[in-house]
This record gives sequence, C-alpha cells and structure tokens, in this order.
Amino acid sequence: MTFQSRDRFTIGQDRFVTPATPKHTPRLSIVRRVAATVATWRARVAVRRHLAQLDARTLRDIGVAPAVAAFEAGKPFWKKMAPLR
Repeated sequence: MTFQSRDRFTIGQDRFVTPATPKHTPRLSIVRRVAATVATWRARVAVRRHLAQLDARTLRDIGVAPAVAAFEAGKPFWKKMAPLR
C-alpha cells in the first residue's frame, strides 16, 4: 500500500454514513429538560446539606476550609457549585 492510497483511505473514512448514524442529535423534550434540572437542583441540595453537617476536622482532612464549606452550604440550590479547593 502506498502513502497516497493510505491517505485516501483515511480521508474517506469520515465520509461514510450508515442508516443507523443519526444526521443530527435529537433534542430533549421540555419535560425531560425540566426533570433533569430538578434532579440537578435536588442533588445540589443534598450535597450542600451534607457539606454543612461535616465538622471542621473532617473538612480539613479533605482539604476544604471550613469557611469555604460554610459559604458553599449557604448558597441557594439554583447556583452552581464552586470548586472547594
């Protein structure tokens, strides 16, 4: 196999489309997006609640300052989690 034929083979691989290959990614319905958002919010509440229950020694063991943990635990559920370290 020559360099030119190998080059043509690799370039052509990206052009094949099978019937099973979707041409576009399906959009999530509004119900699924709302459900995913609510699940994310519930997970944030659970993580922040657990973070608030940890004592200062445990927080220091995992490398998180108690003040940062208290600030993060006090955030509302719709705000994203910030890196704790």
